[in-house]
Amino acid sequence: MSIPTKLLTDILMAVLFLLLMADRHTGNAIHEWLGVTLAGAFLLHTWLNRIWYKTLRRGRYDFSRVVRLILNMLLLLAILGTLASSVLISRTVFPFPGLRGELFARTLHVFCAHWTFLLAAAHLGIYGKRLQTAHGRRVRFTLPHWCSRASPVLCVVLAAYGAYAFLYRELIYPLTMNSAFMPWNGNEHMLFFLLDYGVIFFLCAGAAHMLSRLMRKRNAPVLRPAEAWD
Repeated sequence: MSIPTKLLTDILMAVLFLLLMADRHTGNAIHEWLGVTLAGAFLLHTWLNRIWYKTLRRGRYDFSRVVRLILNMLLLLAILGTLASSVLISRTVFPFPGLRGELFARTLHVFCAHWTFLLAAAHLGIYGKRLQTAHGRRVRFTLPHWCSRASPVLCVVLAAYGAYAFLYRELIYPLTMNSAFMPWNGNEHMLFFLLDYGVIFFLCAGAAHMLSRLMRKRNAPVLRPAEAWD
């Protein structure tokens, strides 16, 4: 069974988001070309989901739908800010004279990039249901009994590790536009860096998914017993 284009695009974008955060490990040239690849994947993702834009004027806007719309608009602004600022500080793909290395543009780029990273994770958590499907068929995973009982403990451990990674990587500074560069440890292996950011990414996605489920339950109509069988 072939893998749907939407699924491949989403997986590619998630991998690119992680690799792009590790620019000190990959080097500037690879970082910029990965950014170009992500821009292309984003355009493809937008085209594959173009029907969503046609539905904006239809239907009722409840609280859950308003939140999703705000999230998508913020993500779009963050991506556009990341791409625009990347052109100003580019040294390989767009080596324009006189614009390279400008401090404000670099600070803006780091700011937008980190918000894009977290908002994309939240977007995945809310809209990632199709990751469980293939050609319209839902894929069910049956976990062993011991694994299902251990999952709450695992979630707590991962949440604690994600909070530690967030503080250790000092993400509060780029997210508040107070840093043009990220702390750098030259002796750190790239895998540890990707592990930290990967846990932060998927924990943010998981939190957004749970909040989305709560909002859907809140907005779901309450049926009387007679209506439930209609």
